[in-house]
Amino acid sequence: MTINELLPSVATLSHAEKLRLVQTILQQLAQEERTSAPPVRPTAERFDPLRFYGAAHCSRQDVDRYLASAREGWNE
Repeated sequence: MTINELLPSVATLSHAEKLRLVQTILQQLAQEERTSAPPVRPTAERFDPLRFYGAAHCSRQDVDRYLASAREGWNE
């Protein structure tokens, strides 16, 4: 069955039934994602504000490197 075949049936559903359908589909997608997802990488180091306190204590490159490493897990 294709989406185009389903759309007329979905259009006749009430607002509450459409929301329930969306919720069910999202739950199924999340379940499929969990079963097919690659193993989770270790999390980035915890942010230590003292490490970045004051411009004289570290370079902008150090801060940029830290932020880049902290963002690595956001796209997953």
